[in-house]
Amino acid sequence: MMVIPFFLLVLITLLYVFRPLLGESYWPFFGKGEFAELHEDKREGIWAISDLDFEYEAGKLTRDDYLSTREYLKGDVIPVLERERALSGKTASRPERAISEGLKKDIILEVSRICGKRLSS
Repeated sequence: MMVIPFFLLVLITLLYVFRPLLGESYWPFFGKGEFAELHEDKREGIWAISDLDFEYEAGKLTRDDYLSTREYLKGDVIPVLERERALSGKTASRPERAISEGLKKDIILEVSRICGKRLSS
């Protein structure tokens, strides 16, 4: 008779203890969502291109290696940027959170500079 309330109490205690962990982004057993994954892929790709640019400017790479590797990395990042743009167009933006046209232009110019490709605005 006392077994059911005991297990119920243990279950409630475990849920209470592990509830904060379930909401953390580093918890490996739960998906982050498509936007978060795209953002992470974009961040890693742009970082790789920036790092490659730095290595070339430091003289650690030949021009041919630099250009071929940069094209390869751009080939990985551009589809991610296009997918992010497609998903962003489907979501409704709130006016109070909208990006100003000047900032949007600066962002597009920076991404274009890094990727070397003109994105349609």
